[in-house]
Amino acid sequence: MKKIFPAASALVFLFCACTPEVPPPPVERNDLVVRFFRSLRQADGDTAAMQCEKLYAMEKRNYFLLRLINVQQANNYVRAAQNHLDAGDLEAAVKVLEKGLKRHPDNANLLRELGLLRKLRLAEKLFLTMRTAPNPTAMNAALVAARAGLDGIESRELNDFFDRYARSIERWNTRRVGNDPAAVKVPIRTFDDK
Repeated sequence: MKKIFPAASALVFLFCACTPEVPPPPVERNDLVVRFFRSLRQADGDTAAMQCEKLYAMEKRNYFLLRLINVQQANNYVRAAQNHLDAGDLEAAVKVLEKGLKRHPDNANLLRELGLLRKLRLAEKLFLTMRTAPNPTAMNAALVAARAGLDGIESRELNDFFDRYARSIERWNTRRVGNDPAAVKVPIRTFDDK
């Protein structure tokens, strides 16, 4: 009898230790979802992202939660960057997003927004070049460079500005050709021209 007791206890231990991992009870999942939405209501993106990470640990196949984690990680940083932009401080907005990328280096939303802000930083130089272009050839080169440098920024105002600038090049060409028969008309190149 003494030999059976240790063998039986070893078998019971093996069966208990080898059971598959039991998922957490639905109450815990529901509580996480409620806390997640509470964090969203309070505009606390870090806490909401943490709740999403816990939910994702429970449901590894739910890729929607991965996307939601990325969005929540980026929310606070994007909101702070927008506040700096609204105040006219582009450099502070860039620094906020760079800080967010140090904390979440693989966050695609932060990378995309930082890329757009860097294009806005470049826009100031491009517009200055367009404003100071001395002739239609330089104006056309500045327009092509601005369209290429700001590609990806979708704005009706920006497209209208580029169209007005192209028309001003055409007017300049028309005036020069009309006043001087020997003047050479500079063709306007578009971003699509190769």
